[in-house]
Amino acid sequence: MLHLVPKLWPYLVSGGRLLDIGCGPMDKTAVLGKLGLECHGIDDLADEWHSWGNNQEKMLQFAEHQRIKFHLGRPGESVPIEEGSFGIVTVFDVIEHLHESPRGILNFAGRFLKPEGARCVTMPNSVNLRKRLSVLAGKTNYPPADQFYLSPREWRGHVREYTLNEAVYIVRETGFKIQDATTFEPMANKRLGPIARSLFLAVCHAFPSLRSGLCIIGRKPKAWQPVPCNEPAYLKAVSRPQPLVA
Repeated sequence: MLHLVPKLWPYLVSGGRLLDIGCGPMDKTAVLGKLGLECHGIDDLADEWHSWGNNQEKMLQFAEHQRIKFHLGRPGESVPIEEGSFGIVTVFDVIEHLHESPRGILNFAGRFLKPEGARCVTMPNSVNLRKRLSVLAGKTNYPPADQFYLSPREWRGHVREYTLNEAVYIVRETGFKIQDATTFEPMANKRLGPIARSLFLAVCHAFPSLRSGLCIIGRKPKAWQPVPCNEPAYLKAVSRPQPLVA
């Protein structure tokens, strides 16, 4: 989370109020709250691990302790929050879990932003170095098949990941002005030893498209309106022949 603060800082300074959509355990929300923002979070708390033991109770207690105003619900449902009242809305690592178009959640985020407010969206990079090497080795770049197969209810893992250009596309198509579109590296320090980490970071410094995460920041135009479904464009897109090489 800390690696995103410099990118967000220009928007946080003037933000005042922040809404974190899909906030989960609110760890990221709490970090941003330490910067002096009034933080709100919304989540359905329906992931499998949310219901283990007293995890949900612990999360709600954590929110209260961190002075985060938590709202239980799903994007698109009615929530007791004033629209157009936030300087920044974040959607951290949510888009890749959706079974439906990201248009809905991005429209939902836009409704709560002030004009000229910033929407920050992060997600995994579908073509990062690890995934490229896995495919070259004949392995999958999808989540493990046993996790998906053994899932007792709706699959809540990754459904559709994006490249940087694709992430820019979905944010821009919902009517936002792109302010920043970059890759970042959130995983190396957690998963690699010193030597492997140094080598990995050096490669990613030379080729930023190989980093693990994507961050897109868009600004809401003053005349912004939620973007409706465009069925003719959809039919044209699905009828287009698939290229042999993407």
